[in-house]
Amino acid sequence: MATINGFIRSYGAAVRRSERNQQRRNREAAKRFKEQQKQLEFENVAQAVSEWNDYVEILKSIHKESSEKVDWNRIKTEPKPIEPIYLNSHENEAKQRLNNFKPNLLDKIFGSTNNKIKNLENQVSIAKKKDEDKHKIAINEFKKDLLDWEELQNISLGIERKETEAYLNAIKYFEPFSEISELGSQIKFKFAENHIEIDINTNSIEVIPDYELRQTSTGKLSKKNMSKTNFYELYQDHICSVVLRISREVFAYLPVDFAIVNALSEMVDSQSGHLENKVILSVKIVPETLERLNLEMIDPSDSMRNFIHKMSFKKTSGFQEVQRIQ
Repeated sequence: MATINGFIRSYGAAVRRSERNQQRRNREAAKRFKEQQKQLEFENVAQAVSEWNDYVEILKSIHKESSEKVDWNRIKTEPKPIEPIYLNSHENEAKQRLNNFKPNLLDKIFGSTNNKIKNLENQVSIAKKKDEDKHKIAINEFKKDLLDWEELQNISLGIERKETEAYLNAIKYFEPFSEISELGSQIKFKFAENHIEIDINTNSIEVIPDYELRQTSTGKLSKKNMSKTNFYELYQDHICSVVLRISREVFAYLPVDFAIVNALSEMVDSQSGHLENKVILSVKIVPETLERLNLEMIDPSDSMRNFIHKMSFKKTSGFQEVQRIQ
């Protein structure tokens, strides 16, 4: 049990816990951003500016965090969990106290011997129940560990055989893209034996702030509309940061040779006049190149030049539709 708890859960529950913490951080930042949008006055100017800056930084730095690389060979060789045996240690201790009980002179004088024996017998029943409850908890933990072990065994064997279904199951099991979804992006996958193609449907209107907060030299708050140039620049950095993060997560879990990531956004179709999802960025990411980048220092938008990509971007109008990389 120690092995399965220490290893399997470090890959499963711990990863998901980390993702939940990141989700919580982004959810709180997004919540504060939405509240700021509605506010006309702010009690704490410095805090409002700090929260705005934090949110903008999150939008541009999604790529800086990622899951650790999964060692599927280690998972494959992990031994099967062992079912816990029933231990009646508490009951035995209580029985020993009962068997060793000898009434003293006062017990005989006041006639308390029978009451003390009944109390010790009751303690035996309580101790037995304690052992049973402890064993029940251990069995439930064992069943969870066994399910985790069986699921990861099946996934690891499928990944070794380069089965696309196993790729999908690995993504479903670890849920590495939850944080990105918190910021308004929806993700779809297409798996092949040696690569994965991912479509990201983004929502810039709800995610990117259209205003800027600054604290003046007199301590007052300056809230003004964000310029189109700054808005589109932030949106571009955010999209490219998300693309990098998704690629990092893919390579952490799947042994694929490359990933093609397509970012889509709602744009007016020139023929129909209606809003339709159009590809605004298509990039082929290879892990070797990605690993060489200093992700703490790069500009997400500029980093696309390291990869085969299609992106048409204008500072005053933003993204233009591009074709998918085949």
